[in-house]
Amino acid sequence: MGRRLLSHLLISLAIFILTATFFMWTIDSRVLEPNALSGELRKAGVAQEIAKLIPEIVTADKATSNLQEQLDMKNKISQVVTVDYVDQKITEITNSVLAFVRNGEPQPVISLSDFPERLKALGVETDGDFADEFSKPIELNEEGKLDNINKGYETFKLLKYVGLGLFVLIMMLEWFTAEKGQKLKRTSRVFLYAGVSYLIYWIALIIAPGRLTSTLQKNVEAEYDTISLIDSVLKAVQGIFSGYFLMF
Repeated sequence: MGRRLLSHLLISLAIFILTATFFMWTIDSRVLEPNALSGELRKAGVAQEIAKLIPEIVTADKATSNLQEQLDMKNKISQVVTVDYVDQKITEITNSVLAFVRNGEPQPVISLSDFPERLKALGVETDGDFADEFSKPIELNEEGKLDNINKGYETFKLLKYVGLGLFVLIMMLEWFTAEKGQKLKRTSRVFLYAGVSYLIYWIALIIAPGRLTSTLQKNVEAEYDTISLIDSVLKAVQGIFSGYFLMF
């Protein structure tokens, strides 16, 4: 009885460690990989939604009684803040931040020094003070808040391999604990139950974003229409994880 109870305990522990370890490897290879993250954001249309939202935000801060002036301003901003431009900046941010998270250097920054020149090309006056505001790169870790993330990543990277080692060790213990004639059956349960768990995660990941978007549309009162942006971000999350969950 005690041996069988220990076997079930080892199986439960092995399933937990296997699913958790696979999840960590997925995060490392998808969320913390700049090309993968930028690619999913691009496919989900995040840049398009941001490019549509920025003219609304900027012109709202510069209210004018002349509707034509406001439309002209929106048009010029739309020509400057294009989808390609936003996508380029998203890629720069993800590359800069994730390189710092992984390596601790260089310090993450984003440069908008080309923004005044793009405005000037459309005939918008950009005085010296305006250009100077954009000449210096924006330091994303100016107060050192991201330093702990880099330290945490070192621990996270170690845990990926510790998880694999623990799983192998537990499976060996289970092999010697299981009764004769039940060893392969008990071992197969670990992979079966882990697979079922990830199938459930995949189904939830497919269904949840649609439900969440509907809830936000009903309950969230935002100054700007950000529902489409939220929806595109949720689609990017789906793209990052769903294929890996289903594959598992």
